[in-house]
Amino acid sequence: MYKHATDIVAYTYEADYHCIDCTVQRFSDDGKVHGTEEDRAKFRPCTDDNGIWYETTDSEGNLVHPVFVSDEWYRDCGTCHEIVE
Repeated sequence: MYKHATDIVAYTYEADYHCIDCTVQRFSDDGKVHGTEEDRAKFRPCTDDNGIWYETTDSEGNLVHPVFVSDEWYRDCGTCHEIVE
């Protein structure tokens, strides 16, 4: 379960909410987050904990924004339509 108020639970892009898995599948190079925690720490200044680049934009040119567990948000993924918990 979530440990901190800043844990990411979903993302917003294309004017909708999307779960972490769907976002990683769409915006990472091949749909996978690579490396060990130590490897990912080297790139942390450029990406979030899920490997999404901070400057990633959707098809409308808007930044892909993380939704934190402490935010108010809609719980249905706009891609897979699963409930995001």
